[in-house]
Amino acid sequence: MRSPIGVGGRRPLLLALSGPLLLAAACSSGQPASTVKGQQQAADGGRMAIHGCESDAACPATPDAAAGAGSGGAGGSTPGCVPSPEVCDGQDNDCDGVADNGFSVQGTPVGGVCYSSGYGACISVGRVVCASASAAGCSGVSTAADDTFHTVAAPNGSWDWNCNNNIDRKYPLAACESFTASTCPGQGWKPEPGLAGDCGESLIQQSCSATSTGCASTGQPVTVTEGCR
Repeated sequence: MRSPIGVGGRRPLLLALSGPLLLAAACSSGQPASTVKGQQQAADGGRMAIHGCESDAACPATPDAAAGAGSGGAGGSTPGCVPSPEVCDGQDNDCDGVADNGFSVQGTPVGGVCYSSGYGACISVGRVVCASASAAGCSGVSTAADDTFHTVAAPNGSWDWNCNNNIDRKYPLAACESFTASTCPGQGWKPEPGLAGDCGESLIQQSCSATSTGCASTGQPVTVTEGCR
């Protein structure tokens, strides 16, 4: 078999390649580099390309470096971050791109909304903050229980002013005689005979007047229905 004749009568040089075909290619600059500073190999159907790079910035030194480029090193996502165990301090110690991850209150991470301890009107809204390097806490502070009678709900919407985790009544079960002269209210309420004064039951309402010995029911009794909130 005769070898093919090339241009000018010269025989072309045939090379037997035992491995994948290597193709010279440009890197991100679009031009082959005269000095290859890094190589990035990409398999493509049995072919392998070597990309010349004009600078280390144009092409990572190794495929592993390419995978970690911009990740902050050591697999992190914060540039220049050196991983260390995460603590609650407002910093991204473990270099995963999230500060104070793993610390929460009521299932809410640092910075989220949380609620103080207690019941009813005593509960206040706060934010999850770092209480220490090893624990998070809620900035909300519980308010004091209020045993006085109120005709409106608390600022947080609760009617449980005395914070006992029970529904407050429309009318307090307090007859005039249960007060002193200095604390005598304008009106008093007591259950009708044989009743407990529960929600929906009838109460006897009377005006109260301070006396020299205390507080007394005065005026015509009025029957009202207890309503609970």
